Amino acid sequence: MESDLNAAYDACNNFNTKLKDAINGLIGANGDRKTEIEGLRGDHETLRKDHDQFVTSMERENDLRKNEIKSLEERQQKDNQARVVDISKLEGKLDTENGARKAEIAALDKWSKDENSARKTEIANIDNFAHTENDARKVEIANIDNFAKSENDGRKADIAAINTRLDAEDKARSDEDTALNTRIDNEIGDREKAVAELLSRMDSQNDDKARELEELRTRMMKENSFLRSLAGKPLSIYFDAYRTKAYDGGGEENLSFNGCHCNVGGGLDADTGIFTCPTGGSYLFMFHIATHDNKKALLSIRKNGSEIASIFDQNHKDNHKNSMAGQTIVVDLAKGDEIVVYAYTGTWLADFPMNHYTHWVGLLLKPAEEEVNALRKIAEEGLEEAVSNGF
Repeated sequence: MESDLNAAYDACNNFNTKLKDAINGLIGANGDRKTEIEGLRGDHETLRKDHDQFVTSMERENDLRKNEIKSLEERQQKDNQARVVDISKLEGKLDTENGARKAEIAALDKWSKDENSARKTEIANIDNFAHTENDARKVEIANIDNFAKSENDGRKADIAAINTRLDAEDKARSDEDTALNTRIDNEIGDREKAVAELLSRMDSQNDDKARELEELRTRMMKENSFLRSLAGKPLSIYFDAYRTKAYDGGGEENLSFNGCHCNVGGGLDADTGIFTCPTGGSYLFMFHIATHDNKKALLSIRKNGSEIASIFDQNHKDNHKNSMAGQTIVVDLAKGDEIVVYAYTGTWLADFPMNHYTHWVGLLLKPAEEEVNALRKIAEEGLEEAVSNGF
């Protein structure tokens, strides 16, 4: 009787110890899940800050482009004002030179008239002197008269030569004026051509800047569309399935589960035990069991029907009636791949409503590059369709 009581007492202590270990394990797993969730929230906050910094950088770049265009317009206005001042100076110089030429012609004409008047006065004086002389001087006067006539003819020839010279100089002045006007017209034409080239270059640069801004705006809109599409997706894919009752030695079938602590992404069907990959990428899978007293366990993790990992536990001794076993793998999956835990014949698993020893855990570590590119392509195509429809 006493030995039976001791045996019952020891069994109760073992049960309490197992219960305590199971509860501690659940508390530790819950803490791990909270840590993972906090990490995911931190990643989301980092993405949001990066997006805000990108928007700030774009606005700063737009302000720089506006300042550059404004500086270029001010410089063009200064250059145009300088051209106007140069033309005004050139017109003033031309007026001054024309005035100088007219003054020279007027002075030369006055000198010629003064010369003719002096010659006439001299002739009149000589004629008066000749009449007051005696007849003896008549011959001399006649000679002088002939001399005066000769002199007058010479003066006329001189005046004709002077007139010819004046005409030649006037023609030269006209030619100089024509050449000067031609040079002024050419200079103005060159200035206008330079201004037109500058305007054309400015228009080309403005078009380039506008095209760059439009390309930047398009890239930003595509990136924002991609980020918004990512924000609408789950931050990860993971599940934790468990059993609440023992598995009693059946086999040659997929192991099913009685519930899930979490099933983000909806990839696991607990009733069938089949995990259908919703997004391609690298996944971490963990499977843990507890065997019955003096029973064995033989299971495998299968991908699309092919075994990729195994769990084996048997040959228990008297001091090893129950044991825990498990397996952990990392595998690359494509969208639609199926992962199951397969139980072979003779497998016994210990699970109770309060003791969930069996756990089947899956976690997406990194999505496949083609999945990310497909999401980006969908976002960009949706943006292009919206732009083409005028939104």
